[in-house]
Amino acid sequence: MNKKTASIIIAIIAVLVTVFLKKKQDEDKLVNEDLKDNTEMSEKSENKTNQSEKITVGFYNVENLFDTYDDPYTDDGDFTPHGDLEWDEYRYQDKINKLASVIADINPAVMGLAEVENYDVVYDLINTPQLKSKGYKIVHEENNDTRGIDVAAIYNPSVFTLVEYDFHRVSGNGNNNTRDFLELKGQFFGQEPIHFFINHWPSRRKGTDETEYKRIALAKSMRKRLVELMDEDINERIIIMGDFNDEPSDESIHKYLMKDDFYNLHRKFEDKNQGTVNHQGDWLVFDQIIVSKSLLHDETYHLTKKSGEIYNKGEVTFTHPDGNTTPNRTYGGYKYFGGYSDHYAVYAKIVVKY
Repeated sequence: MNKKTASIIIAIIAVLVTVFLKKKQDEDKLVNEDLKDNTEMSEKSENKTNQSEKITVGFYNVENLFDTYDDPYTDDGDFTPHGDLEWDEYRYQDKINKLASVIADINPAVMGLAEVENYDVVYDLINTPQLKSKGYKIVHEENNDTRGIDVAAIYNPSVFTLVEYDFHRVSGNGNNNTRDFLELKGQFFGQEPIHFFINHWPSRRKGTDETEYKRIALAKSMRKRLVELMDEDINERIIIMGDFNDEPSDESIHKYLMKDDFYNLHRKFEDKNQGTVNHQGDWLVFDQIIVSKSLLHDETYHLTKKSGEIYNKGEVTFTHPDGNTTPNRTYGGYKYFGGYSDHYAVYAKIVVKY
């Protein structure tokens, strides 16, 4: 073999070796990248707990939860030991403990309240033996109501983180003394924010038709706030709860408050001889929970159209001699019955994935 041929062979071998080494480097690079990707995926997987927790949200009109002291700025004189209702410390403590037993059984992560006189009565409620261990926190401000009954909320801080809240004042259209509606924003287990609206709408005491305009005005005011939220995010997670003093099919709710973007979890009880209050033998669904339809197919918060429930078991129900049943109320007019409330509590269970 001459020198020229040998040089050609060496050059070819060098090229082949170079190609082989380059291919080996590329393969090693791909392997390293795959290992890196797998490591990152593993780390991400470890950070996801894939846990779920069933929580409950609820609302309870607690029927005139007053303390026993006369507030000179509100019309609460009957709810004192020497008032017409003879509302003394024994009756107050008995009612507090009865209400606490209901709330403890429901075990809400968030619960709206109506007809509480002040912060102190809510404080007494959550510090009963039945509830104290939960460590509930209170959201309350003095509302714009001449009788001195407010809306408020309690929440379990180990489950729900309160981000912010606001009491919305409603005025005009004869609503100058209407109770505020309460808005909460928070997170369950640090997940996506969710909004709560807690209500106690004007009563029908002076006639259903005569007072309807007040409830419609409040519905319009709340609807305006809902639209503001949904303009920012069409899939905003929203739960509306309260004593609306109207039923799900009444115009204030189904026409002015709700559009096709909300679903009423308690509509299923209407016209079925079931309800949350009983008026002269007729059941009415005044207390309701309404949810944005986005919550019916949310990845984090799971509930269904069947999630709404009424708490009517045990001693919260009174059975009359004729067999008819009503909520076991505290008073009927000026007569003391020693019951719980003239309303049933309502609630819904939600599965939170986190």
